[in-house]
Amino acid sequence: MVQQFADPYAFLRELVQNGMDAGARKIAVRVETLPGACATSVTDDGCGMRREDIEGPLLTLFISSKEGDTSKIGKYGVGFVSVFAIQPQQVDVETWRDGQAWHLRLRSDTSYELEDAGPRAGSGTRVTLLQRLSREAFVEHARRAQAALRRWCRHAECEIALSIADHEGNSRASLERIDTPLAVAAAVSVTAVEDETTFVVGPSAGAHHIEPPASAENAAEHGQSFAGFYNRGLTLFETADELFNGLSGVRFKVMSPRLQHTLSRDNVRRDDAFWEALARVRELVKGPLRRELAARLPQAAAAAATAGERAATTAGERAGERAATTAGERAAAYAAMLEAALSPPTALDPDEIPFPLASAVEGDRARAGLRALAPGRAPLLVAERADALTEAMARAGLPVVLCNHPATVALLQRCFPEARIEEARAAYLLVREEPESAREADAALLQVVERALARARHGVARVSLCQIEGALRQRGAILLPADGERGGPHQSCHAAREVVRRAARFRPGHALFLNIASDTVALARRRAAVDPVTAGNLLARALLVEAKGPLDPEDSDRLLDLSANPPPLAGAARGARAAASDAKAPARGEGGPPRGLPR
Repeated sequence: MVQQFADPYAFLRELVQNGMDAGARKIAVRVETLPGACATSVTDDGCGMRREDIEGPLLTLFISSKEGDTSKIGKYGVGFVSVFAIQPQQVDVETWRDGQAWHLRLRSDTSYELEDAGPRAGSGTRVTLLQRLSREAFVEHARRAQAALRRWCRHAECEIALSIADHEGNSRASLERIDTPLAVAAAVSVTAVEDETTFVVGPSAGAHHIEPPASAENAAEHGQSFAGFYNRGLTLFETADELFNGLSGVRFKVMSPRLQHTLSRDNVRRDDAFWEALARVRELVKGPLRRELAARLPQAAAAAATAGERAATTAGERAGERAATTAGERAAAYAAMLEAALSPPTALDPDEIPFPLASAVEGDRARAGLRALAPGRAPLLVAERADALTEAMARAGLPVVLCNHPATVALLQRCFPEARIEEARAAYLLVREEPESAREADAALLQVVERALARARHGVARVSLCQIEGALRQRGAILLPADGERGGPHQSCHAAREVVRRAARFRPGHALFLNIASDTVALARRRAAVDPVTAGNLLARALLVEAKGPLDPEDSDRLLDLSANPPPLAGAARGARAAASDAKAPARGEGGPPRGLPR
């Protein structure tokens, strides 16, 4: 008869079930070594049994005291016989209630003894299986007992604790809580309780971003689809292989007193209650689950956008590590929801999907409808973190999607397959003019460059020094529209393509900004300390070559003439450096240009 149980360790489920049917609030399972033996016991604090219960339903096959009672799980009167599935030498049952205790001793040959154990207060039952096992066999037995409890009883409605004590192995006893809340591994889920039936439904898409690696015990729950059916939290049937119509890509669990197991205890009965439950799951997926995802996605996007800031501002090394972990968790949670929002059966309209922004635009940390914000052939801009460039772009109303998770860029492309995606730092640049105090030492150089360009008929409104962040950092200089009345150092962000387009347009309406990080500009600044005229003229020539390519003969002749006959520098600007230049400058034809500048 015990062969009916597909899993011989399902006897633990049957004993837990008996305890729950007896009203137990706590159940303790203990597996331990004894001198020459192994004891596996299940103790509950339920109502216990009278003598007539033992000699009747407990010892009589196919007689159940629970028949017709919808609050009880057992129905067939065959559960207790499962204790013999692992072939114990002896099974002891201690039970007490109404001040009286009884001790039942069952042997493997089906003989038994029942004796009066005297008075005892309270109520409960303990079932102990005794076996002769080698230490290696004990370790395997304990592992299988643990796996069986996790499989069959992890959502039980009462507290279940497992302790394992290997006294012979000199290892410390372990204690584990088995019961866990009814939940699914999903980026987002909904729970509905209706007429004593509980439904938990979530999408499988994206869950791999947030869930730990699946073990052999819970691999089914992490499948592309998953279905679990339970009665009072005890497992009736779980599968990742059987696909139910309309529920591909869905992970769900149903717990109901109306669901019953088959006689073999390894499946759920396919009756009206079963099919009604599946129909309700489909309704939850189409309605409440999609609405929950749509409601939580903006919150997740905003949390992902602020996660990096919180990690960066957290004080203390350990606190900073924890904040970084939290930031990673929030980014992963958003990536998981985003993938779910792009996958059936919970797919949302792409224009309704919000994305986190590297820097807030008009106070918004996340925005939907990105294609409307980047019309035509304009690219969608992305960045791994917020910086001065993304802040400047945000002030200009340019949203930059924060991609602080490895999957975000691919998911953004999946959302907008026709769009072009570019790194913000490759498509835009931030120009920050050096303050006037920092430019004073280079006044003579800047004056010479400005005059040289004007003499070559490429005059500009002014020449200044700047730092460039983002695109075009390698360029020696860039041209930007002159800013009219200036109240302080110039700072602005620009599309790199626009700056490149105007690169050769040296006009009075444009200002020329020399990039202090450029090797050419740095070399000219050092040379200008000795000879600002030569350094400025050669730098002007180099910048024209960078912007326009090889110079035409007229431009080249004008610059050479200027080098040979430089106009005098403005009084204060000439200063001591100009005097030093007059004293040390080589005669025409001697020496040559500084290394790194064009001849």
